[in-house]
Amino acid sequence: MDLLDIALASLSFLTLKEKILLKKNIDSLDNLAVLSIKDISSIIGRVINHSVWNGRETFISVRKSASIMEAQHINAVHYNDCGYPALLREIINPPYILFYRGNLNSLHKECVSVVGTRNVCKETAQSSFEFARDAACDGLTVVSGNAMGIDFFAHKGALSSGIAASTVAVLPCGIDTIVPSSHKVLVQKILESDGLLASEYIPGCPAVAWRFVQRNRIIAALSPATVVIQAPPGSGALITASFALDFNRDLVFHKSGFCQEALQISKNTVKRLSSDKKHEKKLARSSEYYIESGASVIRDYAEYKTVKYAAPGSHAVDISGQLGFADF
Repeated sequence: MDLLDIALASLSFLTLKEKILLKKNIDSLDNLAVLSIKDISSIIGRVINHSVWNGRETFISVRKSASIMEAQHINAVHYNDCGYPALLREIINPPYILFYRGNLNSLHKECVSVVGTRNVCKETAQSSFEFARDAACDGLTVVSGNAMGIDFFAHKGALSSGIAASTVAVLPCGIDTIVPSSHKVLVQKILESDGLLASEYIPGCPAVAWRFVQRNRIIAALSPATVVIQAPPGSGALITASFALDFNRDLVFHKSGFCQEALQISKNTVKRLSSDKKHEKKLARSSEYYIESGASVIRDYAEYKTVKYAAPGSHAVDISGQLGFADF
């Protein structure tokens, strides 16, 4: 991978189109590093805040990233490469580069994204595991975020199928760092099973809050459908759900996410967040909101398969006795 491409991938203040335009006007990392922010603004046709750019720091971090890539056998696929995931290319402002370890062909099969809260209950953990296992056995790749909770059980379920290249973990940082660190064994098993680790962030890039949100858009983008197993109001999984709808993808909820224990977790979450006005926007969207707006609810992978061929909202499991809207 060209050093200039790695550098452009690191410039989060530029859009994909701006990165492509910038590359047309310079031919090396050395030339990029000596540009002023005024030079960059002039090339892309947009005024950029001067505080977001330091050419020397970029030069150093890119050299470091290249060394990490070589040492850890990290590969990269450019937006214009034929191996770049087709569905990811469809979204607004897709990653300039997708860095990865493992088998990129995992993303060239049909995928399903499985997401949910870190604060799981026994029933939803089992549902996540079983759904992912059955999806993998049917030839799909399960995409998730390697987080604790639902993500963990989704990856484990796919791995339990014994099918190679059955799961992909998308990270909110450079893939030389495993987040959370407690999942290093899980990640190793994903790679040993011919699965994939992927990230839009250059090696050496740390995980910070806003990168988790941006990671969620990639999880939603890589699949024609996102399945939410359990998501209390304010959950990051509901951000992924919003991205899925923005990308015109199917959005499906699992019935187990409305079991009594899951509902109690949701009530506790609402109570905790309601004490701070800054969370009002988070609480405005909930799993129930999406279901009332037409999202389907399924019991298992077999029902998910019927949803794929049905009109939006036409396949709805009766959960009216479980939702308890008045309690929220």
